[in-house]
Amino acid sequence: SKHVFINGNNLIERWKKLPDNASFTVGELGFGAGLNFLITCQEFLKHSPKNSTLNFLSFEKFPFSREDMERTHSKYPSLNKESKQLVDNLPLNSKGVHRVSINDDKILLTLVYGDLKDSLLDLKNTGGYDAWFLDGFSPNKNPDMWSKEIIGKIAKASNSSTTFATYSVAGVVKRNLIEAKFKITKNDGFGTKREMLTGLSESSALKKEFKKKRIGIIGAGIAGCSLAAILAKRGHQVTVFEKESSAASLASGNPILVTYPRLSAHDSPYARFSIGSFLFSSKFYDRMNSKFWKKSGVLMLNFNEHSNKRENDLCQARDDEELFTKLDRHQATQKSGISVKYGGLYFKDAGYIEPESMCNEILKHENITANFKEKVTSVESLENLKKISTTRKDYDFDEICFCTAHDVDKFFDLKGISKKRGQVTLIKTNSTLSKLKFPICAGGYFSPNINENHLAGSSYSNIDSSEILAEEHEEILEKMTEIHEGKMDVIGGRVGFRTVTKDRAPIAGHLNDFYLNVGHGSRGSTSAPLCSQYIADLIDNKPVPIDSEVEKMLSPERFIIKTSE
Repeated sequence: SKHVFINGNNLIERWKKLPDNASFTVGELGFGAGLNFLITCQEFLKHSPKNSTLNFLSFEKFPFSREDMERTHSKYPSLNKESKQLVDNLPLNSKGVHRVSINDDKILLTLVYGDLKDSLLDLKNTGGYDAWFLDGFSPNKNPDMWSKEIIGKIAKASNSSTTFATYSVAGVVKRNLIEAKFKITKNDGFGTKREMLTGLSESSALKKEFKKKRIGIIGAGIAGCSLAAILAKRGHQVTVFEKESSAASLASGNPILVTYPRLSAHDSPYARFSIGSFLFSSKFYDRMNSKFWKKSGVLMLNFNEHSNKRENDLCQARDDEELFTKLDRHQATQKSGISVKYGGLYFKDAGYIEPESMCNEILKHENITANFKEKVTSVESLENLKKISTTRKDYDFDEICFCTAHDVDKFFDLKGISKKRGQVTLIKTNSTLSKLKFPICAGGYFSPNINENHLAGSSYSNIDSSEILAEEHEEILEKMTEIHEGKMDVIGGRVGFRTVTKDRAPIAGHLNDFYLNVGHGSRGSTSAPLCSQYIADLIDNKPVPIDSEVEKMLSPERFIIKTSE
C-alpha cells in the first residue's frame, strides 16, 4: 500500500508542500478493509500542515462487516489508532453515500456503497481530485472497474496535477488510461510483482484551491446553526441573521427535538436519505460533545396495522440488530422504565436535542457572529459578491444560505412548499412518568422528564393561528393512550409552524446564486445536519455526502415551474 499508492502518487512530498488551509482529495476504487485509507490517514497526519484537510472518497460494492474489518486490522498494530476511529464510526452496510469524520474533521471519508457502474455516476466533473488509488481486483476478474467508461469518468474529475497509481500493468488498463489522457509510467512493483503503473493527468483543468469565505446565513434554527457549525470549523467567517431575539425560537423552538429515522425496507432516494441523515446526525451530535444531545435511544411502537407491516418489512430487510432491536411489550416496558401497551423497534443511536441551548452553544464559535433581532429585507447577487440588506445595515458576502423555514417564500417562488401548524402539550411529571428513560413514538411522541415536564406531541393542521387550542390538547392526549394509559396532567403547550414540502423531502442545494436549507418538517434535528454538510461541501468543492439521485430529490429546482417561451 505504501509503495504503490503513497509513494506511487508522491504523496508525502506533495503534502509537505501544501499551502496554509489547503484541502487535498484522494479518490479510490475498492475500499476493501480500508487499509489504504488507514495508511493514508497516518501519513497525512504525519506530513501535512496542521491546518490542512484530507478528503478521501472510496467506492465499495461489498462492504466488510465490522467484525471482519477489525479482524483484518488486528494484523497491523501500527494502525490501531486510525483503525479504532474508522471502526467506531463505520456506517451501516446500506446502499448509498456515507460520511465518516476522522481526527475531528481533519480527514473526511466519503464511502460509496454500491455497484461502481452506478455509483461512479455521482462523481463530479469538478477537477477536484488530486490523486487516485486504482485498487480493484485484476482486470480479468473485475473488467468493469477498468472499463473505458470508468477510467473516462475519473479523467473528467481530474485536473492538470492529478496523479494515479495502480499495481496493474495489464494491457487494457494501459490503453484505457492513455485514451483518457493520462501520461503513464512503469515503475518497479512490490514484492513478487515486478511492475506497477503511475501517471499524470493531461487535463487542462486547474484545481480550485480552498479559500476562506465570508458567508451569510439567514435563520438561526437547527438548519442554520448546523451549517454555521460546519463552515466555522473549516475557517470560514460566518454571520448568522435571526429576526427573533434568540436561536431556535420558531420552527426549531420546542423544548426538545426527537432525532430518529423514518425508514423504508425498499431502496429509493428518499429511503437512502432517511437512513443516511439519521446516521449522520447521530454522529454529528456525538462530535459536538454537547450536554444538550441525549443519545438515549428511541422506541417506535408497533401499535396498528400500518406500523406492524412497517416493522415486519424492516425486520426482514435487516436482521443484524446494528440499526434497531425488536422488543416485545415486556421488553419494551423493562427497557423504557414505564408500562407501555405495545412492543416495537428500539433505535440505540437515536435520542433528542435541546435545540435552543444547542444552537446558542454553536453560535459561540469564534468564527461565528450572531445578529439577533435583525431582519433581512433583501438580498442581491452581484458579479463578485452577494449582498444582504437588513433593518440595520448592508453586508457583503461571498456566499449566502437561506435557512428561513417558510419565510423562504419571501425571497423565492417555490410552488411545493407550505407551512403546517403543530401544537405540543406539556405534561407534569409524576413518580411513574419520571422513570421514562427515552422518547417513545407511536401516533404521537412522548419525551422523558425535562425540567419536571414531559413533552407530548403533536398536532398537524392547516390552522393559521398561534393560539393554544384545547381540542388539540385532547387530540394529543388521545395519541398518548397508544403509548401509556397512566394519568397525565396538562400544564401548558406551545404552537409552532413546520415548513413542509409536497413530496416530504427537504429543500437543500443551489438556486439563483444562493443556497437553500429549508423544508425539514417535523424531522429537522434528523435531516438538517446532513443537508448542511452537503451545502458546505458544495461551497468548498469537496466530495458531497449524498448520491446524485438524492441530490435531485433535494434540489430546490424541483419546485420551480418552468414555463415555455
